[in-house]
Amino acid sequence: MNKKNKSLYKRVISLALTMCCFICVFTFSSCSILEKESALTINNTKISNDVFTYFLDLAMVEEGTDASYETLVNKASTLAGTYYKTNSLFHTYKLSLTTAEKAAVSEKVNAIWGVYGDYYTNIGVSKETLTKVYTADAYRDALLVHYYGEGGIEEIPLSRLYANFKSNYIIFQAITGYFTETDTAGNTIRLNKNDTETLVLQFQNMSAMVNAGEQTMEEAADYLTESGYPGSVQTVILHKDDNSSYPEGFFTKVQSIDSRYAAIIASNDYIFLVLKGEADVNSSYFNDKKTEIIKNLVGNTIDQTIEASYELNIEIAHSTAKGYYTLILNEKSA
Repeated sequence: MNKKNKSLYKRVISLALTMCCFICVFTFSSCSILEKESALTINNTKISNDVFTYFLDLAMVEEGTDASYETLVNKASTLAGTYYKTNSLFHTYKLSLTTAEKAAVSEKVNAIWGVYGDYYTNIGVSKETLTKVYTADAYRDALLVHYYGEGGIEEIPLSRLYANFKSNYIIFQAITGYFTETDTAGNTIRLNKNDTETLVLQFQNMSAMVNAGEQTMEEAADYLTESGYPGSVQTVILHKDDNSSYPEGFFTKVQSIDSRYAAIIASNDYIFLVLKGEADVNSSYFNDKKTEIIKNLVGNTIDQTIEASYELNIEIAHSTAKGYYTLILNEKSA
């Protein structure tokens, strides 16, 4: 190769390498300089850029994409700081998650990834990233129990937990009937008068038979199915503020029913046969809700404890952070 060709070859290679660097920077590929520098460092610990990106995206959700870069990156740093403190405090106390708690994290991550997986992938947030973040949420709940649960630093008396349970939760079995149906065109229509009256009569019969001890709720559901209506029994534990699945006033009506008594509750579109249950302090229903009850009672207090646990020295590499900020903005506007 002569000198002229060699010179041309070097210029071509140099141009190709330059273009490659530009492409890498803008696509955040493995050769990007953004991957080599941490956008956020807390107490000399480099926070992985995927975690920082998650919190920067969350900051945009909470503050709006019109918020300034400074506002958003500071918000992301605050969120990441809480993440850092939660992880640190959890490990300081040498706590661990149960198998069920880990499974709950996995289930939550899978559900979110199924909806937003493509978006998160495009901004550089992996499924593993989500697992880290939601595991920290589980750590928060574990710290809550460590402080305020049985044998905890500031244990809440069992009597207080149970009193809250009795006031805010109901346990019942329910069979649901519908005053509507779907026609052949897929439209929801109301039952005619005769079918409505027949369905009400069926529920009245089931209620009487359950209270007389002649049927269990499961047998009542089978009886309903044999009569031409879909029937199944569900066992439910319901908080008074959960109004998503039942008509307005449902909680109060069930709460007023005597335990072990079956009653009918009707609304415009539904009719329910409800058998009120009960739970003592040894029941699985109560024990399964303990963490939730503690969270309702002192959730804000554990957040204050976490925030006060460590002093933070936060350093932001703005040259890197701005790259992720731009990437997220571009993805949201795509």
